[in-house]
Amino acid sequence: MLPILAFTLLPALGLISATPILKRETARLIESGRNPGFCLSVQGGRAAVSAGQVTDGTPVITLGCGLASLWDVSKGSGSVLVSGTNHALDIGLTPGNGGRVKVWSSFPLSTQQTWYLTDDNRIAQTGGNQCLDQGDNGLQTYQCTAGNNNQAWNVHFSTAPPSGFLSDVGAGNTLQDIPGQGQRLHPVGRSDLCMTVANGYAGSNTRVGLTGCFSLTDPFAPLQLFDLPVGSSGLVRVHSSPNLCLDAGDNPANGSGAKIYTCTDGVPQQKWDFTGTVLKTANNQCLDIVKESGPTSEKPYGTSKNMQVWTCSSDGDPYQAFTVSK
Repeated sequence: MLPILAFTLLPALGLISATPILKRETARLIESGRNPGFCLSVQGGRAAVSAGQVTDGTPVITLGCGLASLWDVSKGSGSVLVSGTNHALDIGLTPGNGGRVKVWSSFPLSTQQTWYLTDDNRIAQTGGNQCLDQGDNGLQTYQCTAGNNNQAWNVHFSTAPPSGFLSDVGAGNTLQDIPGQGQRLHPVGRSDLCMTVANGYAGSNTRVGLTGCFSLTDPFAPLQLFDLPVGSSGLVRVHSSPNLCLDAGDNPANGSGAKIYTCTDGVPQQKWDFTGTVLKTANNQCLDIVKESGPTSEKPYGTSKNMQVWTCSSDGDPYQAFTVSK
């Protein structure tokens, strides 16, 4: 490590006023200086937040910024909250080098949850000598050091909260599912879009694509409702036609079109792991939105984007991130 940076101001900030002086910025990304494009996040990212899965002890990691959770943070000293929750970045009662970081129910002014955003873009424990550090083995705490890019964090104060992606696809309806009647699969950040069986008919070997979400009173709504193995692995069945399953093709490979096909137990192209935000087959192919695709003009409805399988991303590709309504 590099020579220790003396945070001469931090001890004096160990006790701060209960009344905030600085405006708290909401829903901000906190990007790694060491790994641009990766952002501070709770495990599971934005999807975990929207699904209400953030609890005491949820680990804090870095994810691709397109998937990472957002934070409420102020310049200077204060708590750093997971936006939309009452959980704060927590360093623990005995912080030290190599310590893991988590979130915990917010206790304003508690030592383990009070951080100082320094002028040189460090996030340091107020009154202590530990900084958030992007180490070789992941996010950790480490003694604050001058010139250490592992400890540089860019809080996006000057940009508006991200509005998602797929900006070329118009907004649709955000709808709730009815328990026991199947679930819609959405791209993370676009709960108005749904994976849909194309062509208005659930037949074997029919492709799937993205469309706006249909109201449950729409006659084509069943073509967006699936029985999904959320939090586990298994078949993805069309709820209204349980003999039809999401299928990656006989030899899943980059660019293979995603489709529905007659369900067959034990075939690898129909077994999907959905323990996070990706749907992954055994040979590391993930359900993927074809970024370059455009709308189709099929009847009775077209699709906005095509879907395929592609090698699973290691950096949080938003085109491979999906969630369900809760």
